[in-house]
Amino acid sequence: MSPTAPIPFEAPHNTLLHQAQAALQRGDVDYSQALSKSALLHAQRRSDAGGQARALLYLSQGDRQMSRMRRARETAQRAVYLFQTEGDATGEAEALTTLSHVLSVMGHSGEGVEAALLAIKLCENRDPIGEALARNYLGVAYAHSQSFDKAAEALHQSIRLLEAEALWPESCLPRFHLRAAELQRCFFDRYYHGAFVTLEPLQATRDLPELATSSASNVRALQCPYRKTRALLELSFGFESCWSGDLEDAARRADAVCASVEKGTDQPSVRLMEIWLRAEIAWAQQDWLNAESHAQRLQQLALRAENEHLRATSHLLLAQLYSAQAKDALAQTQLRLLKMQETHLRNESLHSREERVEWQLRARAVHAASRQLEQEARRLEQLALQDALTGLYNRRHLEQMVPGILARARERGLTPAMAFVDVDHFKRVNDRFSHSVGDEVLKALAHILSSFVREGDVPVRLGGDEFVVVFTHVDAHSAQALVARIHKAVNEFDWGHLRDGLEVTASCGLALAQPQDTLESWLHRCDLSMYVEKDSRHQDLA
Repeated sequence: MSPTAPIPFEAPHNTLLHQAQAALQRGDVDYSQALSKSALLHAQRRSDAGGQARALLYLSQGDRQMSRMRRARETAQRAVYLFQTEGDATGEAEALTTLSHVLSVMGHSGEGVEAALLAIKLCENRDPIGEALARNYLGVAYAHSQSFDKAAEALHQSIRLLEAEALWPESCLPRFHLRAAELQRCFFDRYYHGAFVTLEPLQATRDLPELATSSASNVRALQCPYRKTRALLELSFGFESCWSGDLEDAARRADAVCASVEKGTDQPSVRLMEIWLRAEIAWAQQDWLNAESHAQRLQQLALRAENEHLRATSHLLLAQLYSAQAKDALAQTQLRLLKMQETHLRNESLHSREERVEWQLRARAVHAASRQLEQEARRLEQLALQDALTGLYNRRHLEQMVPGILARARERGLTPAMAFVDVDHFKRVNDRFSHSVGDEVLKALAHILSSFVREGDVPVRLGGDEFVVVFTHVDAHSAQALVARIHKAVNEFDWGHLRDGLEVTASCGLALAQPQDTLESWLHRCDLSMYVEKDSRHQDLA
């Protein structure tokens, strides 16, 4: 879709999110943002926290591409929180990866390292592409912390993971960041030592595999457009040429990137690197006026782009330019401004950490509340399946269990049996001894029945004075013996201890399950068997 394509507001939010991601990958940030906002509204209306998290993630990635870093940080943090509460480790890792990069660009590289390390742990041994991206931005965070050896290690690991998945064009991203880390190493070597110590580590990263430079028609893993990455790589070659003395090649590369940016969408990070390169070229030519002008412009645009890392670079660059011209007072001013910037970033980092602690506490509270609700739901479900008086299962539980018992019996050749137990003349017990005594009789009968069940058997109070016991695997002879023992146990129970003069008997019926049985047919035959037994016993007494 083109940037001017209409937004399909009525489309399902999953479709909108897919389109937003595709727009991001081709660099169409404005269209991606519109789609993501629409998806966010859809997800909010449906109380879909996972959809909201995904929409916020794409909004954050779009803001990052356009150098709206503060907004990118806020939305990425919200996405992390929502993914975490949803238990979506993959989404949380992707949001943490984005957050890591944003934090590093904003000058909070220590926090960026923490976010990337957590993302790696969430991806390890389960999501190699996610792990590769997390290691890529771990390398960026280390480089911005001037831990260049650790940066190189993380970025090489990222390259290996991507190439193992045959994602060669995607490997351009960590390859650029590897070169960028070496550029920073050279820059700081010059600052601290007054001259470049060596360009060999930078030159060693120059050669790219042919597959990595092939056309990328479907770059799946990158969180930024392929063309942007290639433009940044081209600028890195320009820095190497400049510092090696080939100023003509450096200028040619800067001009080519500038022309490509003007034809396409705005890429602030590319523009900032191009301006820095032009400052370096002017310095090498001892064109002090243009060198200072480019460095000052880099400082202004970095501030506007919320890129604290390149803003700090501009202070050091200006300090070196002024020192090279013996303008020591101006150089000291730049260093003081850098110190003030670092103090501000430390204070901002402390505030950010306090906010993260609050989010973690909220996440813990949500998780605890969710766990409590789950426990309460299980308790209520158990109560709904349990007879309140006797503690046995109720008819609802029987209705849920029997279809599965019958199905397993057919599959495995088992023979379930059902015993139907009915208290004889229970109304007389209630009328003569009171309902409370009747309740005690039912509880005692439930205890007797429970003593005969094995693992897998199901004792149930159907209602009133009617009980059943489902024996999941017995033969006919064993089932008849069990019913006889139940009958005997009821008759021999000391009912008199409940109330003097109390006598209780029960009638028991038995039915073995048949292949075509349902609960209703099985229960009906069992009920008939109980009445046959009851009538037969009464006739014998008569």
